[in-house]
Amino acid sequence: MILTKHAETRIQQRCIPKLVLDLLLEHGAIEHQHGGTELVYFKTKNFERARNQLERTLKEFDKLREAYLIKSNQEEESLIITAGYLKGSPKTKTHL
Repeated sequence: MILTKHAETRIQQRCIPKLVLDLLLEHGAIEHQHGGTELVYFKTKNFERARNQLERTLKEFDKLREAYLIKSNQEEESLIITAGYLKGSPKTKTHL
């Protein structure tokens, strides 16, 4: 997700968590606007779908304790290379 400086400022001012942006992009209703933009928002049905996803994730959250990802440190936007579950020390993942 790439944010404009304006979006970064407004998101920070309005205390909107990144998780909400992700949920809007995944579950939100889309209304096309003039000028090639789209309004993305939660309708009741979309909001319930997002809530159900969060509830399922929270039930499984303890199992996610060992999750990891490998990302590039050379990209402005995070480029995720792979993901998995740690077995042992995180230091063992430094030489993949």
